[in-house]
Parts: sequence; C-alpha cells; structure tokens
Amino acid sequence: MSPVLTQPSASSSVSLPLTGRQDRERRYYDEFVKRTPHKAASLQAVRGEKRPWNPYWYVAQLVVERFSSPSQRLLDFGCGPGTYAVQMAHVGYEVHGFDISPSNIAAADELAAGYHVAERTHFKVGQAERLEYPDAYFDVIVGIDILHHVEIRQAILECMRTLKPGGVAIFKEPVEAPLFDRLRQTRLGLAVQSKEPSFEHHVTEDERKLTAQDLAVIKEISRVQERHFRLVSRLETLIGNRLHTRAGASRLEMLDALLLERCSPLRRLAGSIVLTCSHSKER
Repeated sequence: MSPVLTQPSASSSVSLPLTGRQDRERRYYDEFVKRTPHKAASLQAVRGEKRPWNPYWYVAQLVVERFSSPSQRLLDFGCGPGTYAVQMAHVGYEVHGFDISPSNIAAADELAAGYHVAERTHFKVGQAERLEYPDAYFDVIVGIDILHHVEIRQAILECMRTLKPGGVAIFKEPVEAPLFDRLRQTRLGLAVQSKEPSFEHHVTEDERKLTAQDLAVIKEISRVQERHFRLVSRLETLIGNRLHTRAGASRLEMLDALLLERCSPLRRLAGSIVLTCSHSKER
C-alpha cells in the first residue's frame, strides 16, 4: 500500500491525505506550472465556430449546447491552470474547479482574474477520488485529459454522486489502441516520442492511457456515449501542422471524423475518446 502523505489545501486549513501516486502528481504539476508559460484561454471554441472533428472543440460544443442559465454549476474536474474553466465561465456557467496541485490553483485564480471571470470561478486544491462538494450539486462536469492520471472507479463514483439527475459528465481522454501502442513500444516508436517522465513532453510517472478495462469500469457505473478521434491525425506528431487550414483547423482530423463515422471497426484504432456519462438510472 502506498504511504499516506499530507499537503495543506490552498483554500482551507484542512489537510488532504495523499497516496504516493497523488503526491507524485502534485509534485510534478507544482514544478510543471513553474516551467510552463501561462497559457491564454482560447475563447474561439465557445464563440460560435464549431470543429466537431477536434476532441477539445467537440467538448466545448457539448458544453455550450448544455447551457441554459447562469445558475447552472459546472465542475472543471482536474482544472490545471484554469484554461478550460475560464473558457466555460465565458459561456455563462458558475464554474468550480479543483486540482491536486496548489501551484495550478494559484495559476487558475490568476488566469480567471485576467479574463475578468473571477466572480464566476471558484478553485481549490482537491482530489479526484474524494470530491469536497455536496451530492447532486453540478449540472455539468468536464474533465480534460485527467482520468488517466487518477483512480478511475472512485473518480467516476464521485462524479455520479455530485452530478445532478439529468446532468452529464464529459471527459476527453487518450485511449489505448493495441496495434498502435505496440508500435509505440518499439525502439523506433520510443525514438520518435519517448514515454519517459518529462516536463518538456508533459508526461508524468504514473499516467497511462485508458484501457478497455477502464472503459468497462466507467460503463459499469454510468450510462456512456462515446465519440472517437485521432486516427491518421497521429501523423501530426511527425509532420506538425503542415496540413492545417489557414484558420488552424486540421485536415487530418477532418479525415479522421469521416473515416471513424463510416467505418466503425476503425474506432478500435482511435487514440482519443470523448465520453459523455450520465446516471445509469435517474434518481
């Protein structure tokens, strides 16, 4: 069993017990945010333009479509430095966000103030496996590239506990594709893109792509709709944005959307997925 460590919350005097994995993630992101220039929060995806072939833009589209009232609460599940929370606050939600890293929370507060949405954003240090929010509190939960850093069963149980009846939890995640991931483990694949922990490539010690078993756990706990991404667009790791439009849209992602829609067996080879989760049985 991992040793239990403690880290004081940036927003309360209560100490949060951390497992070894959680402590490594906290330490990594406390350092990562210091090394990485603060990102701007792109608002383009929530201001009318749609790019449903891109998983990040697709999540933004789903969030916009769910919005109906400024009284709606949205949880940014593992908010990092706040880039997506700020985006969602500009849609009109009252946004809450948590992160294991106090440095990320400080960066999120600063970013929200810079984008004039501090009054609609509420950030605190917290854990995915033990959410410090009431039952049935959120209309929408959004997690971007977070589940593959945490204990999935407990995290999804906590999402379902804090999600209102009729609400949705939306996650964008990397997924394991056996054929491609076997190639990634070869000497050539590792030479192209290392899997070692790295600040430069944003890889932590404990992260791993979601497996078929992980997806089965999520489906056991919640009702799930899936949309797959990233097939031929994997080539952008090698060629960069050479095939992007002038507006910055990826032509390879557009091709992926067409292939994955028309040929469902190809979805097993996709490298990214968006999961829309809801209560299995409405309360």
